[in-house]
Amino acid sequence: MKILARVCGLLGIVATLFAAASAQQMRLPPQTQTVTLLAINKYHSERDSCLQFAKIPRGCHLRYGSLYAGDDWDWFDTASAKEIRTVVRDLGYLDWSDDFKVPVVIPFPKLGPGEERTVRVDTSGADGADGAPGAPGRDGADADGVVRPHRWPAEIPVPQPPPAKPKHDGKPKIDPVFAKAILHHMYVVHVVDEVNDFYVLMRVEEVQRGDSCTVSWRVIPSPENEGPIG
Repeated sequence: MKILARVCGLLGIVATLFAAASAQQMRLPPQTQTVTLLAINKYHSERDSCLQFAKIPRGCHLRYGSLYAGDDWDWFDTASAKEIRTVVRDLGYLDWSDDFKVPVVIPFPKLGPGEERTVRVDTSGADGADGAPGAPGRDGADADGVVRPHRWPAEIPVPQPPPAKPKHDGKPKIDPVFAKAILHHMYVVHVVDEVNDFYVLMRVEEVQRGDSCTVSWRVIPSPENEGPIG
């Protein structure tokens, strides 16, 4: 009897866990899909790190785990092929049941023949050095963005402010093709490629640092024509 009671107890626990998982799944809106992406930096699998929201000839619309920026190992990027103009933007901590408005997101510009998209990542935390002085006899911003007045003729001495030192705020300067994957954050993805132009909402449901990321997502109408999403 004790063995039977233990078996029944275990079955009850399994049933409870299954019901909880089912309830969690039911909270997702209709036509919402889930997928677990593996970090390409760890597993070196393009297929398992990439997410295509629609069929495309090459590349993927969203990739996970291709960037280590200091201690931050969890990033999405959208620059897997030059034909992909997809942009992802973080909307912050949100749930599918929340009432919020999706912003319009401008895709990356189309590249011309022979052009390549340059991606810049700087984890030093420095803003960079001052620029060169502007043209003599003109008031305006130098290359570093600081306005330093000039007078003409040039032989008249004009006091100049000391050059500003590069700032070290500790914040990485990450190219906008990347968006940090943050647990329970919602993202809007404007999918643009050779044949597609549509919007996707995506939420990070689980993230294992530098290893994997589970997201839920669904296609939505263009926010240019729609109201709040909830």
